[in-house]
Amino acid sequence: MNIQDFQTELFAAGKKAGFEEMELFYSSSKAVSIAVYHQEIDDYTIMEEGGVSFRGLFKGKMGYSYAERIAADSIPLLLEEALNNAEVIEVDDGEDLFEGSPEYAEPRSFSEEIEQLDPEKLIQAAMEIERIAYETDERVAFVQYSYASKGVNETLIANTKGLLCHSKSAFTSLGLYLTAQDGESTATGGESDFTIKSFADLDTRKIAEKAVHEAVSKLHASSIASGTYPIIFRYDTASELIGSLLGQLSAESVQQGYTKLKGKLNEQIVGENISFVDDPLMKDTVTYAPFDSEGFATRKKDLIRNGKLISFMHNRKTAKKDGVESTGNAVKGGFRSPVGVGPYNLYLEPGTSSLDDMIAESDNAILIVELQGTNAGINYTAGDFSLAAIGFLIENGKITRAIDQFTVAGNVFELLNDVSVIGNDLRFRSAITLPSLKVNGLQVSGNQTIE
Repeated sequence: MNIQDFQTELFAAGKKAGFEEMELFYSSSKAVSIAVYHQEIDDYTIMEEGGVSFRGLFKGKMGYSYAERIAADSIPLLLEEALNNAEVIEVDDGEDLFEGSPEYAEPRSFSEEIEQLDPEKLIQAAMEIERIAYETDERVAFVQYSYASKGVNETLIANTKGLLCHSKSAFTSLGLYLTAQDGESTATGGESDFTIKSFADLDTRKIAEKAVHEAVSKLHASSIASGTYPIIFRYDTASELIGSLLGQLSAESVQQGYTKLKGKLNEQIVGENISFVDDPLMKDTVTYAPFDSEGFATRKKDLIRNGKLISFMHNRKTAKKDGVESTGNAVKGGFRSPVGVGPYNLYLEPGTSSLDDMIAESDNAILIVELQGTNAGINYTAGDFSLAAIGFLIENGKITRAIDQFTVAGNVFELLNDVSVIGNDLRFRSAITLPSLKVNGLQVSGNQTIE
């Protein structure tokens, strides 16, 4: 039974049962993931999950129910559970159904090629990328894993007030993680890429060679003398560090007191060269979304512009509490999850400098390519951090050696007031993305002494 027919039958049965208003939220995720080790399949996972949540207004009270099966026999169970739920509710939580936005962006074209991609092609690609890694450099000791995957996601939100939103997307990814050794030193590295169009777009050789270079370049790393250094956070470490604090731009966090940004709208909070934008309508990203999890039309919007806090992210509930309009940032982790607030494609506007340019223009600086302990080493309210890191020492505009066994410490908000260069290397891989950043100075603790 397809979801559109299910919705039609559900609403018809609900009307007969006495529901005054009804809404259906449907989400489905299907994925195939294959991991290879030594040219043999190490893991083959097929995942399918999803279902529907239903809410209906019965005698002025909202009832809720859930079902995993999209079948005719699930309909009476959904209605009965919601009816029983509504009858025991004593307090009206003020929730109402949304009739829909006046207009929505066009749905993105859906790749049927990816949806129908033969798993055998995934297996062959994962084997090929492993084989290329071993051929690229004799110092590759072993590929811990290589993988290929594909995923298809579908969402439908419909209600009796006229809302009807439907989207379907597909993507495929390829990557590996490996260990390099040369008898005296050991280092690791990895790389991955994705596409929403065609599996042929993924360059197995480029991905493998980049992972090998990452690992080999870290061999013979040693510590560094403690001190204050200019720091370049490569795009991935910049996204990991600063992205972890961008939840503070959620109105839900503000209203719950989990952010130091409360009361600072329209104030300068970071450097004038910092602008954060959330744009769910970038069609080449995995997170493209013409509507949010409440069916509200999404749009591109400034959150921070030239260092000034312009807006928080809102869903309908937080917007109502603050007396503003939703920004289209309602999110749900699944059909059973409550509605929260979060980004769809939040990024720092890039600059014009390449990472190579940033290195060439630096002296006695550090390039950080890996951060460790982010789960425990960051205070998500105050913004303080102290993290173990791996990277490279830059002297006279050139990388001179790999470094490890050091920690970098500071405060994210202060860091964003001290950014001297913003890179041009945005790589949209998740809901939060930053380019490489150069910070004028951060405290580094190593175990070498200055001679």
